Amino acid sequence: MAEKKKSTSRNQMADPKASTSTNGVKTKEQLVRDERKEQKEQKEQKEQPKQESKATRRSPKGSSSLLKRFRNNSIGRFALDAYHELRYKVTWPTFQEARNMTIAVIVISLVIGAILAAADFGLYHLFLLIVGRGS
Repeated sequence: MAEKKKSTSRNQMADPKASTSTNGVKTKEQLVRDERKEQKEQKEQKEQPKQESKATRRSPKGSSSLLKRFRNNSIGRFALDAYHELRYKVTWPTFQEARNMTIAVIVISLVIGAILAAADFGLYHLFLLIVGRGS
């Protein structure tokens, strides 16, 4: 008769005792699982905010600085966000890249200008021929 395969449940697969061999040595899966668990714990420890030992200075209740008011204002917040984005997030071109792009824009503009001038000159003379004033 055919033998039935014994299916392992999730609880048995997650059980560390089920994945160890008979002589008590951990299998590769258990070693990998332990290593991932340690990495996760280390990551969680890094993400936790550190407790400051110094007491924070607070201004008296009645006074608020002009900078705080500016930050809390919607226009001020927009200006600070725009500054932060332009300063830290935008990748600005180098001098050589900017020079090369400027030269390319000038050349393309001259070529398109010459094409439009030739079309204008030709259409002007065609108009003169149609009206009868041309020679």
